[in-house]
Amino acid sequence: MYAEASLLLLALLRTRWRLSYQEVHDWLCAWPALVLACGLPLRAAGAPPSELLFVLLVRAGVWMGLTRGRDLLIDSAPILAWRGADPDAAVGHAPADHRRPLLHGYRLHTLLCQGTGLPLLFRLSPANLHDAPFARPLLELVVRLLVLHPRVIRLDAGYWGLKLIAWIHIALGAEAVIPWNPKRQKQRDGLPPTWTAAESGKRTSIERFFGRVLIFFRLQRPPVFGWSAVETRVALTYAAV
Repeated sequence: MYAEASLLLLALLRTRWRLSYQEVHDWLCAWPALVLACGLPLRAAGAPPSELLFVLLVRAGVWMGLTRGRDLLIDSAPILAWRGADPDAAVGHAPADHRRPLLHGYRLHTLLCQGTGLPLLFRLSPANLHDAPFARPLLELVVRLLVLHPRVIRLDAGYWGLKLIAWIHIALGAEAVIPWNPKRQKQRDGLPPTWTAAESGKRTSIERFFGRVLIFFRLQRPPVFGWSAVETRVALTYAAV
């Protein structure tokens, strides 16, 4: 889609301004004059080929009836940076069950079908960002791309928020199964019940998924460097799954 001169100019600007790939993307989204100056079209660009391949495979699975996406799970897992000098990685808190308190790398936010144990969508972020802001964009995108109508959406306590719960119930017409986090919210009037023991057991499918993918596909610390390479590795791994 883009001329070689435009790509070269973007590479020079990224080096001169010391930006990550994600920061270049954010600047282009927020500054239309920069888009025109670089010779890029104002319309939105398509996804990278690896991500597009994954999305098309998921859509094919939906059309073939492999999954209906009625029961969804959202969670994240850490991805360690291959090198300490990775400019796009960041230092963030590790999960409670991890042996290290802090990790240098990324977080992989994943939307999973509970019935089949297959990934439907993902977002990559630096490790220092919180999980909660990624839930709604993932759900909005999967509804628009795959035309799904989820009935149940299961999240852990890190995604707790009244606005998110209300949006899931009202906009999606789904049930939000999320444990109450007293640190985030003290008022629970009118909220649905939180997880029972049976409901909590269903969430283990995404933990088993991360356990398989991160270890067997070497995604726990992929031998690649930089945002684009890590994101490509994730997309191709999920496509293979």
